Amino acid sequence: MKNFVKLFLVFVLALSVTLPLSSSIVEAKQTSYLMNTKKLYTYKYGAASDKSAATYTVEFWKKENGYNNWSTTTDANGEGFGFGEHETKDGLYLNDEKILAYPVKKGKTWKSSGNSTYEIRAVNWTLKTPAGTFKNVVEVRETVKDFGYRTFFYAPGVGSILETTKAKHTKGKTITDLTLIELKNK
Repeated sequence: MKNFVKLFLVFVLALSVTLPLSSSIVEAKQTSYLMNTKKLYTYKYGAASDKSAATYTVEFWKKENGYNNWSTTTDANGEGFGFGEHETKDGLYLNDEKILAYPVKKGKTWKSSGNSTYEIRAVNWTLKTPAGTFKNVVEVRETVKDFGYRTFFYAPGVGSILETTKAKHTKGKTITDLTLIELKNK
C-alpha cells in the first residue's frame, strides 16, 4: 500500500509539472500574423484590376522598442509614411491599436481606443490576390459608429493582404481599399 501511495504521489507531482509546461508550449505555437521582415510588400490602392490605381511598397526598416518599424515608398500624394507593428500573447498591434485578437477564434470581439469595435468574422479562408494564394486567412471586421465598416484579411506569416470598406459614402457597396499585389524577398 505504501508503494502505491508513493507511486501515486510521484504521478501527481509529475502531472503538476508537465501540465503548466504543455500550456506554455501551446502558447509558443500561436500562429503569427506579423508582416515578414525579410519581404517587400507592394500594395495597390483599390482593386488589383484597377489599372489607374496607385501602388506603394512597404519595407522593414528597423526593430525598436519591441516594434517592427516599416516605411513606404511614396504614396499617391507623393508622400511616404511609416508604421510600427508588434505582437503579444493578446494580439497583433498596428502602432498601439489591437487589430487582431489572440487566440484567433471566430466570433471574438474587442473594442478600440476610439469608436471602433472589431470582430473576427471568419478563420481558415483561402484568399487569392496577385501576390499569391493564401491559406488560413482571418477576416476581421472593424465597425465604426456612424461610418460603416472596414474588413481586413490577414494571412499567417504575411500580415494584411486585402482591405475593403462598406460605408455611407460607398452607398452600400463594398469597395476594395488595398490589395497586396506583390510579395518578394528583399
